[in-house]
Order: sequence, then C-alpha cells, then structure tokens
Amino acid sequence: MSVNPFIVQRPIKYGEPFCNRKGEMAQLESAAKRSEAICILSIRRFGKTSLINQVAGHLEDQGWITVRLDLSRSFSVASLVKEFETALLAIKGRWERLIGHLKSVSTIRPQLSMDPMTSQPSLSFDFSRPRDEMNALRHVLEAVVSFPEKTGGDETRLCLVLDEFQNIRKIDPKGRLEWIFRSVFQERSQRFVPFLLGSEKHLLRLMVQEESSAFFKGVTPMELDVLPEDEVVDFVTSQFQRGLKLKMPESRIRGVYRIFGGHPFAINWFWAEMWSLEERSKYLEPIETYVQVAVRIILNQRDYYEAINSKLPLGARKVLLAIAEHEPVAKVFSKDFMVNACGMSQGSLQSALKVLIEEDKIKKTSRGYIVNDPLERLALAVADLDEDELKIFVKARIEQEE
Repeated sequence: MSVNPFIVQRPIKYGEPFCNRKGEMAQLESAAKRSEAICILSIRRFGKTSLINQVAGHLEDQGWITVRLDLSRSFSVASLVKEFETALLAIKGRWERLIGHLKSVSTIRPQLSMDPMTSQPSLSFDFSRPRDEMNALRHVLEAVVSFPEKTGGDETRLCLVLDEFQNIRKIDPKGRLEWIFRSVFQERSQRFVPFLLGSEKHLLRLMVQEESSAFFKGVTPMELDVLPEDEVVDFVTSQFQRGLKLKMPESRIRGVYRIFGGHPFAINWFWAEMWSLEERSKYLEPIETYVQVAVRIILNQRDYYEAINSKLPLGARKVLLAIAEHEPVAKVFSKDFMVNACGMSQGSLQSALKVLIEEDKIKKTSRGYIVNDPLERLALAVADLDEDELKIFVKARIEQEE
C-alpha cells in the first residue's frame, strides 16, 4: 500500500510531499542568508507552519541552527522569558560555551543539571538581583540573538522562528515588548535572522505596518496567498502518477482547485480522500465520486464556519453574508448594498465592517471588499443550498473545466 502523500490535520514536515510554494521558499531562504527579518501574514490554515518547516529543513541541511517558538503559550512577560530560556536549551551540543556566554550577562546565572528521571539536561536561570521581567526578557533575547557570534563556530548561523508573534501585543498592549524585540533584533549580525508568524493577520499587520509601531520598516511583510493553480496541477498529477500509476485528468484538478479557491487545507483534504478511494479501486473514479467528496468537505466546513461566526455580532454576520453574495463590493455605503443587501444604517454598517476587518473576515482590495478566506467564501455562497443542490453546483463547476 502506498503512503498517502496528501497530509491533513497537521503541518507537513520537511521531507514529506509538499506543494510547492517555490517562490515563497526562495524568498525566505534568500532573506535568511542576508539577515532580512520577515513577517509572514496569512489567515489560518494556509500552511504557514508547513512552509516554515520546509525552509528550516533546507537551512539546516546547509548547517544552520533553527529554533522555533510558539508564543501562543505565553500569557505574561515571565512566560515569554521562560520560552526563550527553553530556546537556549534547543541549541544542542554547546552547553559549556552557552553557559559561559550567559554568565557574561550580569543578571542571569545559568545552572545546568541532569534530570534524574529522564537523564536529559535541564537549564535553569538564577537572577542575582531582584528580577525585572522586562530586563530579563531583553537579556535572554540578547543571548539568543548573539549566540552565533559569541558561542558558535565561524560558520554558525541561527534562524529564530516566532509563531503567534502577535501575542506579545496582547501581553503588553502599550507596545513596550515590541520595542524590546525591535531594539535587540536591530543589533543582530549577518549570522542571525528572525522570522515572525501569526494567525491573527489583522493584528500582526498593524504591528509591522503602522507608522507608529515598533516594527514599522523593521521587518519585511510577506503575504501568503492561495496555492498557485499550476503548482497544484503539477503536484497532484505527479503524486498520482508516481504512487498509483494513474493519470489524473488536468481538467478535474483545475475544477477542484477553483471550487475551493486554491485553499491549501481544502485542496489537501480533497486529494487525500481521493487518493484513498483511487488506491482501493485501482482505476479512475467517475465524476460522481469527485462530487461526493467535495460536497462532504463543503458541508463539514459550512458547519465549521457557522460555529465560528455564531460568535460575531448579528450585524457583522449579515454584512459578511452580503459581501460573500455580492463581492467584490466597491461601494459599501451605496443604497443598493447598505440598505437593500444589508438593511442597515451607515453607522451600523461601519461598526460591522470594523468587526469583520479586525476578525480577519474581510479585506479591502483594489476592486472592493471581499471575504478573506476562500473556503469561507465558498461556505457562505452555498449556505442556503441543500445537499442535492450542492451536488449540482459542484458538478457544474468540475464539468465546466472539461
């Protein structure tokens, strides 16, 4: 039995089949080699972690050290400090030099011991003076950033990946933490690079693109878009040809791509299901099977988005549905949209738009407002269709490409 190359429900590891984001990978690897800080802006389930896994793997193959931290677990400055203390543990095989380096920081006294239960090394920190958490964070962050120069060999390079980076704004809404990170990152050498990620796109964008923010012009924003259609066609074709000796019709691959709007999660899920079916049957499944799989995914995701959006104010839900039905909406305050489509006053519509933007539900493009997530856009567009009507809708989309 062949291993299903379409991975769902978890990030794709380095070395596993990955589609393909060649442009983004090249941009990130090039940025790392010139120490250019990058902030990846993306909605949820768009493959940020999978992409970083591939880039980190390529860098490690070239001798880099990569350290990845998930800041969603941090709810205070003290817990941030602990995360970076743990990061220092992740830099393996350099204990003596690491401890010597940390002892040069006056407030930190590193202590290395062995856990008697696991026989694994444990690193803890003692502060010789009363601990000021902001200063402690600065010191331990400086230790990480300066590690390649002060404790590594001449060729040591370090890539630090900070996931859910927007959480530091939640810990300190005044932005002081951001200025600490900015000031320490500014002192980095060519042998260190930070990559910043997060799932709250709107908040992260404010942190790096507002002129008053600490990271304005301090990092390069990188928008992660839908998967390129031709890359998906090539990837699906090659995987089925190599693994199952089946030639998948290009028209069907493109039809499925356009149904799901290039959404990485949905596309991977669809082809994972089709792989399992094709592997059992040993022949190309009829179009009705494609329709059934697509409809099952759409119904599941319609329920998923309904549950999430039930937490939005009623007015925001009405506007979101109206935008999905009429997008792109160039003139949101026109009578046709504001009154006829939404049944709202200007003030109510302004409030709803503000909520939807802050929740990453919509975005404004050159053509007007659209739903941010292509899979949510699909779920909203078919919200009133029953299962039979949905099958007709999906089949027409696939056959349109044949």
